[in-house]
Amino acid sequence: MVHLIEYRDPVEHCPGFLVYDGTACRLAVGGCRMKAGLTADTLRTLSARMTLKQRVLGLNADGAKCGVAYDPEGPRRSAVLRRFLEFLGDELRRRFSMGADMGTRFEELDSLAAGSGIGSVKYAVRVAQRLPEPEFYARMRLLDASVGGLTVGQRRAGHALAHAALAAAAHAGRRPARLSCVLQGFGTLGRAAALALLEQGVRVTAVADEHGCVVDPRGLDIARMLATDQRRPVPGLLGSVLRLPSQSLFDLPADMLILAGGDDALTERQATLLPVPIVAVGANCGLRDEAERLLAERGSLVVPDFIGGIGGSASMEALFGPTRTPEPREVLDTVAAMMRELVGDILAGARDQRLLPREVALAIAQSTGVSPGERPYGGSPYRATTRAPHGQRADARHTLTRYTVTPHIAARTAVAPSAAVRSAEARTQRGNR
Repeated sequence: MVHLIEYRDPVEHCPGFLVYDGTACRLAVGGCRMKAGLTADTLRTLSARMTLKQRVLGLNADGAKCGVAYDPEGPRRSAVLRRFLEFLGDELRRRFSMGADMGTRFEELDSLAAGSGIGSVKYAVRVAQRLPEPEFYARMRLLDASVGGLTVGQRRAGHALAHAALAAAAHAGRRPARLSCVLQGFGTLGRAAALALLEQGVRVTAVADEHGCVVDPRGLDIARMLATDQRRPVPGLLGSVLRLPSQSLFDLPADMLILAGGDDALTERQATLLPVPIVAVGANCGLRDEAERLLAERGSLVVPDFIGGIGGSASMEALFGPTRTPEPREVLDTVAAMMRELVGDILAGARDQRLLPREVALAIAQSTGVSPGERPYGGSPYRATTRAPHGQRADARHTLTRYTVTPHIAARTAVAPSAAVRSAEARTQRGNR
């Protein structure tokens, strides 16, 4: 059951909303978006996507999303956000675990929550997970720990996205050291993905944002790009490299394409001509359904957005699932291992049953039940229980025997999903159009 809470800022008179996509679980998780013209309908679609992420990972949590319809570049953004968080105070203390989304930063949200007496925008995790306050805050501080020049909090989503792409490459028999990648988007998500690729020895040959594209077939100096102010447009990050229009990125041959910025990144025509065999989508609604289908028909492997963009949820399992407090690097290693397991599982199922990866991922979400009275974190089948997860569990494809799905080529009878999952899937599909 979808539950909507509405708000109107008393000073700027802009509306705000919190949407719960389900009310069964003790915890609901989702980001906070700030965007002029934001509507409740948009947040309903995004909250449905968050539900899918929780179900795919096997977490006992519902999806949610909130936001306020205000220009994130506006002069009073901090005051607007602070009042919105204060309005949501009871939800944040009791059930709603908030993260960042378009137009917001986690560090800012958490600081505003602390200044408003809420403690943290993740405080509901402490309640649902039944953690003592010192233990909760000890784990939360790991998000501020620096690993490789960025904090764990800054890295987690992009780290998962990069390792989703690497898992797809491994499925295709490719080694990281021999891979080339082109990257669309160089905000927080794209920068973190680039750092993870750099650590794995992947050659990033082109990066694009809305201002343009920089290209070097030998490999861009990613370390130097990461050391430059994030607010600077991509074309100004390096000196002696080729500069092209943004859309030229999709004409460049590479082994992988990572979509880390904006909706509907590829047109159908670009999808039919894309010279890249592996596409990993991290941005919400980053690839529309028709473009995804066309890529699949050409033999491309596509990791859908609610899998490539699952890093925030996976990191919460890595952070709060273990019985002991993990180390900062261990959180990232666990996220990477979870992505190897999850994407490998999905792509193996897609290959064996001639399905789209999206169809397999949706079927996993369909088949996953929740235990509303249990703790949200600690039970994901994709998190290894050893200190050093290695991503080599025994064949996880046995999960495919638990459900039937409808392939994109020949119609079959599908198991009737629950009303909640059916509603979430429908809204997700509408959001991709």
